[in-house]
Formats: sequence, C-alpha cells, structure tokens
Amino acid sequence: MNNLNKMMADILGKMDEKVLQAKINAALDMLKKGDTDELVKKINKMDKNELLEKINELDESKLKNLNINKEEIRQRVSDADLNKLAKLIGEHGDEIIKKLKDIIK
Repeated sequence: MNNLNKMMADILGKMDEKVLQAKINAALDMLKKGDTDELVKKINKMDKNELLEKINELDESKLKNLNINKEEIRQRVSDADLNKLAKLIGEHGDEIIKKLKDIIK
C-alpha cells in the first residue's frame, strides 16, 4: 500500500509541475504578446495578500521541487515585462514584482 501511495504522490506531483509550468508559460506568452485583457482577468481573481504570502514561501528548494528554472525565466522576462505586470496587478503590484525579481536574480 505504501508503494501505491508513493507512486500516486509522484504522479500527482509531476502533474502539478506540468500544470504550473504550463500556467507560467501561458502567462508569459500573454504578457509578451500584449494579450493583457485575459491576464488582467486572471490577476483580478487573485487575492493579492495570498499571492504575497505564497511568494514569501518560495525559496531555492521549493523552486527546485516545482521544477522552476530561474535562468529560463530571466531569459524570457525583461524588466519592462515585469514593470508592465506590476501595473496590471495593481494593488501590491510593485511589492509583488520586487519579490519576484529578488527570487529570480
């Protein structure tokens, strides 16, 4: 039974990684292509305080566990993109983007 639980956890973890990566890629594409209407809708549905809490929980090991490649993000996202995203976020946008910049540097 333990092996089955471990196997299911591994499978679900990999699915979560793929889903997260797909969401990150979709958001980056929307930002790059200027398709900000859909991105703004998604951002407005988020609780900004909860988002800040989640960002504060990120560290090197969590990024690695989530299979997030900081180098790839640095290559794909410019400061101009992040500044644009801060404006789209609105409330706490500057604070959220500052923390994201600190994480990926």
